[in-house]
Amino acid sequence: MKRRQFIQKSGLLAVGSVALPSFTYDDITVRIFPKCLKKGDTIALTAPAGAIFNSQYLSKIESRLIGLGFNVLKGKTLVKQEGFLAGTDDFRLEELHTLFKDKTVKAIIAMRGGWGCARLLDKLDYELIKENPKILMGYSDITSLLIAIQQKSGLITYHGPVGYSSWKEFSTLNVFKTLVDGKPFVMKNPSSHIKGLETLTKGKAKGQLLGGNLTVITSLIGTSHEPNWKNKILFLEETGEEPYRIDRMLWQLKQAQVFEQINGLVIGAFTKCNAEFPKESFTLAEVLNQHFKNTNFPVYKGAVIGHIVPKFTLPIGVNVELDAENFTIRTLEHSNLC
Repeated sequence: MKRRQFIQKSGLLAVGSVALPSFTYDDITVRIFPKCLKKGDTIALTAPAGAIFNSQYLSKIESRLIGLGFNVLKGKTLVKQEGFLAGTDDFRLEELHTLFKDKTVKAIIAMRGGWGCARLLDKLDYELIKENPKILMGYSDITSLLIAIQQKSGLITYHGPVGYSSWKEFSTLNVFKTLVDGKPFVMKNPSSHIKGLETLTKGKAKGQLLGGNLTVITSLIGTSHEPNWKNKILFLEETGEEPYRIDRMLWQLKQAQVFEQINGLVIGAFTKCNAEFPKESFTLAEVLNQHFKNTNFPVYKGAVIGHIVPKFTLPIGVNVELDAENFTIRTLEHSNLC
């Protein structure tokens, strides 16, 4: 049966089992794969960062998830506002802890990004999360949560759609590949988004997947939450930053020796990243070429990652193979929990 028919006719039919640890290829760090989703599971929606100012988004994603065969639990943060945040730091933190402890909840999806996740990192109970492994998914500002939790608890986390996202067919299919099937799969752009694909440095590379929003990742440099970059396949996305700011952040990563440690790089969507005064600026393409043309690791750009309608769901912490000439990311592991 085709995957589209599978979604339409049977919903989420994968069978989950108890979460078990596995080990990385390059060190002895324990990783924990959460159970895959199945029809009838409960997904919690929460707002660990920015407040929800438009309730229509909440109704839309609730209807979408129910239509896909899930039950939906709505967190109290979805209706709270504290300035630009969805409630106080302690309020958002407590809800996140409560959702991880709740045995009926099988996945947690952030409603949106915005700003605020970094304010929680120092107080997160990583041992509690490790003892109650489950799916956590989001992107943009959620990057800091995904990286810190994966790094400090070993839990595989997921860079994918938030509640504000479109959840159209391509994105939904990729959610299913990652969170339902649990089998190795290949991430490749849809035919509608091949024009922007470009190889900057040829080659293939293997390593653990790591990445997210460039601004958020840069903000982790020098903190206790900075990830281990060694042998990683890094992916980056961004929105609303001018080329000079992107250049500045890439130089910070370079001077922090990030690019000396990774095995490969995938550049995702950099939306609305044009110069306000083009005649007084490099283009985004020129900045990326300056940094990544003919590096000692493979690089391609144009992947549907981040602030773009069709998007991959990327399992952070999973071993993958990057092919910069065929524009693919291939997972190399089965979760064993589906």
